[in-house]
Amino acid sequence: MRMMGQETGRAPKLVRCGDVSTREVGAEPEVRSNVPESSSKICEDIHAIRDPFDALGVDILHSHIFTLLDSRSLARCAAVSSRWQSLATADKLWQPLVAAFLAQRAHLPLCLMGRDISKCKGQKLLYTIAVMDSRQRDIVPAEMCGRTWELRLKPTCGPYWLGYDPTQIGKPGLKRYFHCDGSITSGPNDPIWGGHSSVWEYIHLKGGYGKVGKYVQINRWPPLTPRRVKDGRWVLENFYGLYITRPDNPTFSTKRYSETECKRLCSYCTPPTYGVKI
Repeated sequence: MRMMGQETGRAPKLVRCGDVSTREVGAEPEVRSNVPESSSKICEDIHAIRDPFDALGVDILHSHIFTLLDSRSLARCAAVSSRWQSLATADKLWQPLVAAFLAQRAHLPLCLMGRDISKCKGQKLLYTIAVMDSRQRDIVPAEMCGRTWELRLKPTCGPYWLGYDPTQIGKPGLKRYFHCDGSITSGPNDPIWGGHSSVWEYIHLKGGYGKVGKYVQINRWPPLTPRRVKDGRWVLENFYGLYITRPDNPTFSTKRYSETECKRLCSYCTPPTYGVKI
């Protein structure tokens, strides 16, 4: 049972709960939307077309949106659907990305040497190879053999040997060539090279915390530690000097290297392709 009444002073009316209607107890007023019907219809149409491929069209996506994306964003777009993949992997989109990335690298990937990269098909695959090559930290025999090296001495060698190092007066260093058969040769008119035979090999030594590291041994020199600098050049260094690779990328230039030098791979070298078919 429930007491029903009004605030007008009348006697309350006793009714059963089962007999009470919504009008007698006062229902909540109906809330109406202030959004015009035309606007709500437009919203429904927009939500109905979820794929920008259909909403914007191929021309807008390709010329006004995809051309502004970086490589990571394009790769994500290619994973949306088969239609998006065909558009996001177009060579026209990836060619400037490949050119911009390689312009910062002193070396081209060995598997791309001798190719006109701007005219190659599959620019996205070329970008993948370039990125994978830039992350390589383990120096393989093909990298030793396929690059031109410079010898630079340190002051610890003494003033006599430093006098033969042209880098001390701002000139390019003495050229060295490593070969897959384990031999080393020099450039012409080398003041240090005495015509003696030089050999190189990989050795493995224990370093800090018992970790075994990979080093390069040249004759009886102390072992050289390999590393890679930011622009992609390789360095072999010990207490007395270092070897550093000369740039071979035609689009890469610095104050020190106004010209690049490309060395051909020997028949024994197998350049890494990082699992990409080219």
